[in-house]
Parts: sequence; structure tokens; C-alpha cells
Amino acid sequence: MDELPTRFISSFVVEFISDFMHFCVEKYGFSTDEISIICVVATESTREIRHDGYLLKTYGAEGQAIPDEFRFPVSVQFVCRRLGMRRETTRRKLEDLANRGFLNKIKGGYALPAQTNAADYTQELRDFLVARISNLQTYIEKIPG
Repeated sequence: MDELPTRFISSFVVEFISDFMHFCVEKYGFSTDEISIICVVATESTREIRHDGYLLKTYGAEGQAIPDEFRFPVSVQFVCRRLGMRRETTRRKLEDLANRGFLNKIKGGYALPAQTNAADYTQELRDFLVARISNLQTYIEKIPG
């Protein structure tokens, strides 16, 4: 563990998170609570895709959006527990994000909507995240061995 560039990677990750938050605030006018909620819902509603080889191969690239039947509901209770927010505050923020089209309210909770055509508000986010991950790989390769 002493050989790993943990301080460098940690610094990069914190910068990455900070830049991501700034991007979301500037681009979409999200509050930090809204960013956190969208991240939790996006992660949890698409978790199965990351753990199923067929689904990952089929829907993991830009060619085809993840169909709604593979987007699982994330409950208000899960989001408020995960983020340490009050239940009513969480419910209100989830409702507002759904009303604004950033989340879908489905049976059992909320899910990230299928990101296609005009409804794809995450394209620029994905591009931003992929570019940052590429930067990290480049930086790590430059660290003297």
C-alpha cells in the first residue's frame, strides 16, 4: 500500500467531485442536495446493469439506452437513509426532480429516465465524467515507478 499513489489519487478524486458538483450547478442549476439525490437514484436504479455481463455489454455503451424495465425503483426511505436527510425533505425534493423531468416516479420509488434524444440530459455529464477518468489514468501513468 505504501507504493500506491494514494495521496495523489485522493486529491484527484476530491477535485473530480468538486468539478462534477460545479458542472451540475452551472449546467442545470441543481442544489447540492439535488445532485446527491440524482446520483443515489442513478446509481441504485441501474445497479443491476453493472453486475450483469449481458446487460452491461448490451446497454453499457452509448449505442443503446438502458430500457425502463431494467431501471429499478429507489425508495424515498433508501434515499433519505443514504444521504442522512429528513424523510419529508427527501420526498419533496424527489417529487420536484420528477416534476422537472430529471427523475421518473415509478411504482416503488424513483428511477433515472431513459436517456434518449431530447430527454438525454446526462450526455454532457457522461462526457465530463469519462474525460475526467481518462485524465486520472493519464496522470497515474506519469507517476514515476
